[in-house]
Amino acid sequence: MLILASCKKETENKTELPKSDFNLKTDLTDFKKKMTDLDTIIVLFDHSACDYEGYEEIEITKLSDSIKVKSKFQDLNNDLKWSLVYEKKMSKNDTIWDFENFIKRNGKRKLKDLNNREILTAINKKDTIRFYVNNLGDLNHFLEDYFLTMRKLYPENKNGIYGFDNSEIKNKIDAEIKETE
Repeated sequence: MLILASCKKETENKTELPKSDFNLKTDLTDFKKKMTDLDTIIVLFDHSACDYEGYEEIEITKLSDSIKVKSKFQDLNNDLKWSLVYEKKMSKNDTIWDFENFIKRNGKRKLKDLNNREILTAINKKDTIRFYVNNLGDLNHFLEDYFLTMRKLYPENKNGIYGFDNSEIKNKIDAEIKETE
């Protein structure tokens, strides 16, 4: 007969690490509520059109009851460096920045075709969602929707990162005309 004895207590407390159940594919359209402090969403947006080449990287994180959005931009026509455009913090109950509905409205753009161009990529851990456009007209409609959505978050729109509206363009032209007179 063999009897084993141990001096170590069998009932040690095991600490459980916090974990997130956030799923990019199912939760992106409700990320403000479903993200945890452990989650980060990276959004890569291609601003390029015709002869212009520019890229944006947005980092979305959850901090307790708020959402933090940080945008960096790279304008390849002028500079190769990424530069910080803005950092914004909002309540997780925010209704002004409607990025989740932008994603819903453009859900059909997740379908890839041979002629499509990738325009927006959302990444969380190992999950990735890609959005595509299929021609210049489609690109312009998508850019307009994106710009209008993002201007609600960043109305300052310094350097026209989210395009220009017609009144801004008219004011610039009028100012240039006055300078040449």
